[in-house]
Amino acid sequence: MFRRSTVPLAWRNLTENKVRLAASVAGTAFAVTLMLMETGFRGALLDSMVAVIRHLDGELFLIPRALYTLAVPLPFPRGRLELARGFDDVRSGSAFYVETRRSRWRSPLDGLPRRIRVVAYPPAEDTMDLDALRRSRDDWSRPKTVMADALSRPGKLGRFRPGLVSELSGRRVEVAGTFALGPDFENEGTLVMSEENFLATFPERRGQTAGADAVNVGVLRVQAGADLRRLKAAVQAAMPEDVLVLTKPELIAKEQGFWGRVAPIGTVFDIGVVMGFVVGVAICYQVLYADIADRLAEFATLKAMGYSNGWLLGVVIRQAVELALLGFAAGLAVSVVMFRWVHVATGLPMEFQPETALLVLVLTILMCVLSGCIAARQLVSADPAQLFQ
Repeated sequence: MFRRSTVPLAWRNLTENKVRLAASVAGTAFAVTLMLMETGFRGALLDSMVAVIRHLDGELFLIPRALYTLAVPLPFPRGRLELARGFDDVRSGSAFYVETRRSRWRSPLDGLPRRIRVVAYPPAEDTMDLDALRRSRDDWSRPKTVMADALSRPGKLGRFRPGLVSELSGRRVEVAGTFALGPDFENEGTLVMSEENFLATFPERRGQTAGADAVNVGVLRVQAGADLRRLKAAVQAAMPEDVLVLTKPELIAKEQGFWGRVAPIGTVFDIGVVMGFVVGVAICYQVLYADIADRLAEFATLKAMGYSNGWLLGVVIRQAVELALLGFAAGLAVSVVMFRWVHVATGLPMEFQPETALLVLVLTILMCVLSGCIAARQLVSADPAQLFQ
């Protein structure tokens, strides 16, 4: 009997005390914000670490087989790229250089050499698809010039501007112009150089012949209509064992896989999401347990009238879900502001992804429902007479 009621009991219980409601929503929103920020940082990590790869204008890529991340680049002989260029379906091939270990930029702020990422390629080949680099290719083709990432962190490297003169690894260079790329978790900023300027700055990368020059990535552009899978297999079969051939999605997945699953920093963000969930369970449990304890007599009356344990548990679960939705909305609003602030302060690509927001919503509902089920144990297991004591 009394299986149905037109009274929204769960909502009435949740909203009766406005002060408690505000505190409950704030506690839940704190856990939601923590989970959203951790997933946001993890997404920023994965997106920022493949920003350079995303801007490489090619369909197939040659990399050293031993490479596990471009943050620690490994070289292979340029002759491997020349071999790949010989295939009929390969429209062009560009040598792409990355230097992170020996590249030091003398900061105009304090005169100290700071580590910076340097990438290079022949300007005429437009290996990167950034418009600012393509428009200014004649400017940074000149000797002793670089293009600088305007989104580099100025706190250590200084603020880049056209005409700025400083030193890169002990050699005088001039900033010919700027482009927009953004820093990542490994690099404060990025410089782009021509191939000739790069080999002049880092002569150890130059081999005895052009085919022996040490490149880091071979970027292959494929003829329109070519069978990419078959071409990839053919190029791979022609390569020595020290080179791996990948498509752009495969190269991105390889890089993100390292940072998401192998590197400790990716694991730290995963642990942060788990901790946010645990904190949320504890907060929601305290909220719902206190609410049930204050209404034991009312619940006892309903139980004595014939309402089943399942019905009473359903009331608590509905209240938990409503709390989850309110807390998620509040946490989402706070996180939008925090995401924007972090992006402006650090330059990291903090962006909301629909699938990430949906994941956190599901975790929030699960968090609150789990808390409600734990808090309602005494309610569903006790006799009505005991609840009045």
